[in-house]
Amino acid sequence: MRKFSKLILPIISVTVLAVIYFIYFAPSKELGSFSKFSGGSEINQQINVSVVKENGFERNADGRIISFYAKDKNNLSIKITLHEPVTDDIVDAEVVELMGHMHGGNFTAAGVTIIK
Repeated sequence: MRKFSKLILPIISVTVLAVIYFIYFAPSKELGSFSKFSGGSEINQQINVSVVKENGFERNADGRIISFYAKDKNNLSIKITLHEPVTDDIVDAEVVELMGHMHGGNFTAAGVTIIK
């Protein structure tokens, strides 16, 4: 019984930390909105968007993707320009997380992570 009473506090602590992680820090598949980005800001922010495959993918001379179109939760479709070319994995993706900023009417992405 004494060993069990020593384990209660660590078990409760681990459970609370796991709940906090899965509620607040786990990646979400929910789409964001481009309206939170101001046009003149160079501050990179994260946003989840849906890849628009119908508009195609722009490629460099090596065949790697350098730009594509994506839409937010308001169905606003914007051209995404990448700092670094990415592989074809993004062609099969439905939702991606972008880290970047608005530059004119385009979104310049410093990083892309496939969510779904």
